[in-house]
Amino acid sequence: MPRKIFTSLLILLIGQCSFLNNAFSESLGAPILKVRDFNGKIFEIDEHKNKAVLVLFWAQWCGYCRREMIELDEIYKIYKDKGLVIIALSIDHKENEEKVVNFANKLSYPSAFYSDAKTNFLNRKNTVPQIQIVDKKRSIIYSLTGYVEKKEIIKAIDKALF
Repeated sequence: MPRKIFTSLLILLIGQCSFLNNAFSESLGAPILKVRDFNGKIFEIDEHKNKAVLVLFWAQWCGYCRREMIELDEIYKIYKDKGLVIIALSIDHKENEEKVVNFANKLSYPSAFYSDAKTNFLNRKNTVPQIQIVDKKRSIIYSLTGYVEKKEIIKAIDKALF
C-alpha cells in the first residue's frame, strides 16, 4: 500500500512539474522587451529577428552574477557573428546605479535596469543570476536559474541558434 501511494505521488509530482514548465514557456507568448540601455541606446527584441537572444537577470552585489557575466562576455565574442544577442537586466536599485553601470560597461553586450524595461520576461522572486534564451522562432526555450556552467550555456545557445 505505501508503495502505491509513493508511486501515485511521484507520478503526480512529475506531471505537475511538466505542466508548470510548459505553462511558463507558453504563457508568455511572443517575447516583448524594450529598454534603454546604460549607454542610451534602445534595445528592442523585435529588431533581432532570426537571432537568438539571451536575457540575463543579474545584480551587482551577486558574485555569481558577475562571474557569469564575464563568462557570457567570452561566449558573446565567439557567437555574436553567428546570431547571438545578449541583454543583461539588472535588478539592482537605482541608488546603486554608479556601481552597476561601471561594472556593466566593461562588457561587450548591453545592460539596463529591469525596472526600466517594458517586457513580459519574468524574473520570479528576483532570483539571480537567471538566464532566459529566445530562439530564432521567438520562443523562450530555456530558463536557467542560478549559476550555470559555461558549457551548459553554450549547449543552450547552440540549440537556440542551430
